[in-house]
Amino acid sequence: MAKIIATISPDTVDLKGIDIGRINGSFGTKPEIIELAKRIMRQMKVPVLLDLPRHRKKRRTNELTDDDFIEIAKKTGITYLGLSYIASGDEVRQIRAKLKNANISLISKIEVVEAEKNLQEIISASDGIMIDRGDLASEVGFENLPRLQKKIIRFCNAHGKMVIVATEMLASMVKEESPTKAEVMDIANAISDGADYVMLSEETAIGKHPERVISTMRKILDEVSESYKVIILSAGSGTGLGELTATHHVCLTDIGGKTILQSQLESLLRSGIHEEDIIICTGKGDSEIRKAIEGRDINIIFNPWYESTNMMTTIWLARHLIQKGFIVIYGDIVFEDKVLRRLLENNADIVLAVEKKATDAEDEKVCVKDDKMSLYAQYSLLAEPRHKCIPAGEAYGEFIGMAKFNRQGSVLLSKEMDDLMVQRRFGTYLVTAFESLVGKGYPLSIVDITGLLWNDNDTVRDIEKTKNIFPEIARRNKLLK
Repeated sequence: MAKIIATISPDTVDLKGIDIGRINGSFGTKPEIIELAKRIMRQMKVPVLLDLPRHRKKRRTNELTDDDFIEIAKKTGITYLGLSYIASGDEVRQIRAKLKNANISLISKIEVVEAEKNLQEIISASDGIMIDRGDLASEVGFENLPRLQKKIIRFCNAHGKMVIVATEMLASMVKEESPTKAEVMDIANAISDGADYVMLSEETAIGKHPERVISTMRKILDEVSESYKVIILSAGSGTGLGELTATHHVCLTDIGGKTILQSQLESLLRSGIHEEDIIICTGKGDSEIRKAIEGRDINIIFNPWYESTNMMTTIWLARHLIQKGFIVIYGDIVFEDKVLRRLLENNADIVLAVEKKATDAEDEKVCVKDDKMSLYAQYSLLAEPRHKCIPAGEAYGEFIGMAKFNRQGSVLLSKEMDDLMVQRRFGTYLVTAFESLVGKGYPLSIVDITGLLWNDNDTVRDIEKTKNIFPEIARRNKLLK
């Protein structure tokens, strides 16, 4: 789902429905910028993107330097710095060196002609890219802007970097109450091309109807943004259940008047996921699963190597369907709707549902620090699979078999899967891929679902527990409506 960045001035009312608040650093004194940043974070409760004007001369009311803005960002907890007039990767690296390991992301603004020939290195050096179409059109010619916008978005998508399209998205609404049809199509085309964010400037900074602008933009995004795909992993053999699953996958096991798969599908539909966005990955009992969903608009991906491979191979087979964001669900888990809702509400690139608990040897254990997945201190010394060998007392809790990836997260996981396939590591667990991403420095967020009802079903005893808690799950789901 695409997101909204809104430029906030001291005169802008507190806005709801935005994802990032932007401050134009060309205007205001240091105390004024600091106060505005604090207000955005305190009252609008969103992160801040502070644009550094750098060597901009026109329409500027201060003479603050890059170092001044970096000091402001560190002092106030600003999340993003927007770097104007970036022409090479070296310029980005020079700014990053000044941050001295501060947790601040750098967004390079593409607005000069030299940036196109150095685009790959700029993207690699940056945490994200902003397409500033105003100055860029003046530099390259307006007739070249559509081609260049598509190129930048395509390159950012391939690198898994956030990309923002800015300038005149709803310019008519600076004064008017409704957008033009051309503006609506412009936004739709940017999202269709793969933009992660669309940015509002004068519309919210000095416009007459900032709240109406946000609601209008949200309506457009809700209509044109693709919904998350959901991939249910139901390909494994389920050996721990013996005769109970002799002829079918565990997902078709009865848990009290309905199957695990029925329960999952009903929860997805109640949470706004459409049938056409659901993918069931099958292996054992493929024909039985197909019969169970006959007549429904659900996709099937068959893993012919299900007996000798693991989850990563199964997801890899469906990679062409999940490039723009997806939710993965283990085919043997039952959960109350609130677990899925909590996952959907988190906007991070990769989000894992985790229960804080005392773990046992069979749990997919994770360590957590500051609401992010972390690696066990002696991770390199653990036997494979390492997540199952974390000492029980050292783990935060258990990954329950549900995770969400936005488009950037999907790109990261796809690259990880490709590497694993080249290495012929076909038996890799999903959590092993998570550990690899954490080891490479990518943040994986945690949604703590402690206190919510769920259960995996690896053994006959697990099935009995699920049957016992399922009436309470149904009661809670009914109350949630």
